[in-house]
This record gives sequence, structure tokens and C-alpha cells, in this order.
Amino acid sequence: MIYIKLAENNEIVDKKNIHFWEKIKDKFVKLREEKNENKTLVIIKDVSNKTLDSLSKYIKRNCINRVCISNNLLNNKDFMEFIRKENVKILDGKWLFKHLANSCADYICKCKRENLGYQEVSFLSNGISDIVVENIKDISSKVKILNVITEDERKFRKLEKELYEEKGIILNMNNNYKKSLIKSDIIFNFDFSEEEINKYTLPKRTCIINFNEAIKINIKSFEGINVDFFEIPMPRKYLKNSIHLNDFDNSVLYESYIYKNTSSKNIINEIMKDGVNISFLSGKSGRIRKNEYMNLSKKIAN
Repeated sequence: MIYIKLAENNEIVDKKNIHFWEKIKDKFVKLREEKNENKTLVIIKDVSNKTLDSLSKYIKRNCINRVCISNNLLNNKDFMEFIRKENVKILDGKWLFKHLANSCADYICKCKRENLGYQEVSFLSNGISDIVVENIKDISSKVKILNVITEDERKFRKLEKELYEEKGIILNMNNNYKKSLIKSDIIFNFDFSEEEINKYTLPKRTCIINFNEAIKINIKSFEGINVDFFEIPMPRKYLKNSIHLNDFDNSVLYESYIYKNTSSKNIINEIMKDGVNISFLSGKSGRIRKNEYMNLSKKIAN
């Protein structure tokens, strides 16, 4: 696991021991490695072909299988195109985002000044995974109605039966383009594409959270909120680790600290233990102001 960032202001030069010959050498150095608090930071000089070739060799030589990327590189198309071909897991906050579905629901309701228990929540998911199941189990007992919109209802039959027999919870499953989502207050989109989601009739005012990628809503009557990322405060226990990684988003960094192969239930419990909550949700234009959620309130006539 390494952290990668783009050099700024000749940062590729080791300032601890700079002399003439090192300055000359720096013209040919494409990347530099730093180790702090058991974290390896690789600083690349630029995103030229020669530099990326050096980084590729570094990744293969050191058998790197996961990378955490700084903000300036996450937004660099050339670099992202390169790193996706390197056969490494890219930590970009999306994995963590899916484990914060319950926190997103709490945050939205708090901003709307409404009770989560009165909300109708819908999950869009054609696939069934540990994190989807865990979120449905967690949220279904807290909301008024929970819908699962999927092309393959058979995948969710076992979960449907389990929720009903153990908790008496009815899981609504259907795939009616006109009616499935029409009363949804919060929509969690786990894997629907932009084309798929735009086939549905959406409420005029709802909040859609896209966990995989940004989705453009083409429905003219839509006046809701379309979310594609989030912000969290860094838990106190990790602040020391983050001192040397100030060019990285808190959400991406925290993901790198807790990412592991274990059950989603264990990850959610760890997040809760760390006291992590949503600070802001963001969309195409950046942070969504908290007062914007008031427009979604049930008190406002549609």
C-alpha cells in the first residue's frame, strides 16, 4: 500500500541535504519515496510518460496492490487513465461511502429536520453484495418503508424472508418504472447506470445518493438533490498519521486506514466506534448547503 501525490514547488528534491550535485541529479529524478509513521509516500515529479513509466516499474518492483491518491492526481485524467491499467486497487473513498449509507440517511434527515422513521427509502441494486445486504438490514428497521429496485428479485428472496421471519419487516421489491420510486424520500443507488436510473419516474423532490459514479438526472421536473461524494472529519486517533498527507482528502485517507478484507458489519462497527459522521455531502457543483435539504421536506407541497 502506497500513497501517491504530485510534487509541488520542487518537492521532488530532498530538502534535508541539498547541494549542487543533488540539484543537477534532480533534473533526472522522476519520483521520490518518503516513509513516515509506517506509511510510504511516493512523490512524482509530473505526469509525463517517463515519470509514469518510472512509477509503473516502482509498483511492480515493490509488488504494490493498493494505492491511495492525492487530490491533485485524482482530478488528473492522464494519471487516472494510467493508474487504472496498473492492476492495483485504487482507494478513492467510494468503498467507504457505501459503508456510510446509514450516516447519510441520518445526515439528510437532520438537515430536513425530519425523523428517519417517517422516511420511505429505496435501494437501487441489480447485484447483491455483503455491503448492500448489511445496509438493508440496518436501515430497514429504522424507516417507514424500504424498497429494493432490482432487475433480479430472486437474489433478494432469502434476505426478504429473513427480515420478515426475524423482525417482521416487509421488504418491498418491484421494478415498475412509473411507480417504484415515486414516493421515495431517499434513494441509494448502488449500481444503476445513468441510463437505467433515468428510465424511472422520480419524485420531484428527493435525495439520490450515487455510490459508484456521478449520475446526471435528465428528468426536467426533478428539483431534488443529486449526491456523488461526501466529507467526514478525520477521527482523532488518525490525526498523527495524516500530518504528512495533507494533500489527501480526509475521506480517502480514512478509507486507506480501515480498508481490510472482513465483513461489512465489522467495518460499519469500526466506523461507529471511531465516531465517524457525515460533515457534508457533495454533488456536481461541490458541497451541498445544509439549508438546501429543507426544500425536500414533506411539509413543502409538491
